[in-house]
Amino acid sequence: MLKEIIENIFMNKAIDSQSIIYVATTLVWLALLASSIIALAVIIDRLIYMTKSVKNEKSSLDKVMTLLKEDDRKSAMAICDTQHLPLLNIILSGLKDIENAKDKMISQASNEIIELERFISSLSTVSTIAPLLGLLGTILGMIEAFGVLATGANADTEALARGIANALFTTAAGLVIAIPSVVAYNYFVQKINKRIAFMETTSNEVIDILNKK
Repeated sequence: MLKEIIENIFMNKAIDSQSIIYVATTLVWLALLASSIIALAVIIDRLIYMTKSVKNEKSSLDKVMTLLKEDDRKSAMAICDTQHLPLLNIILSGLKDIENAKDKMISQASNEIIELERFISSLSTVSTIAPLLGLLGTILGMIEAFGVLATGANADTEALARGIANALFTTAAGLVIAIPSVVAYNYFVQKINKRIAFMETTSNEVIDILNKK
């Protein structure tokens, strides 16, 4: 049916209102599908990134801090340079330029925060758009249902049920996508804020150690 409607558009043929509603409903479902894929991809990507960072960072950070306290900067830099982890990258930037360590670490921290927050705004967008798409689908389904009722006593009950079902399913789909997205967004924001606070505390500790040497 969708193929026929598209062909009619290119051939400048008349298209009835039910066909327009069908196309619009199809587009709503495609948008909901795209939103769900985006949300799932972002959640998986950020979970892997943050879990990997925290897991690999702890043991390496302990070694780096011990080496710095022993004034073995070369070994500390070697560990930071091989790990490529957010906090270690910040420390490495300071160790490379001791005289401007604080400024270098602040600059590098900004870059690492951008990486931490990567794609997170997409979850916020999805959580806002998905219910709206569901609402749009509901409106389209109700229009379809009332269009069937407008035909009078001989109304097609199957078409009427299909219109109502579309209205309910799109609303449910929008909420199913939006609710996990909101939960995931708030979770990641909380984790990011904790990571930023920890990076700031550790960076200040590193600067204090360097200033005492």
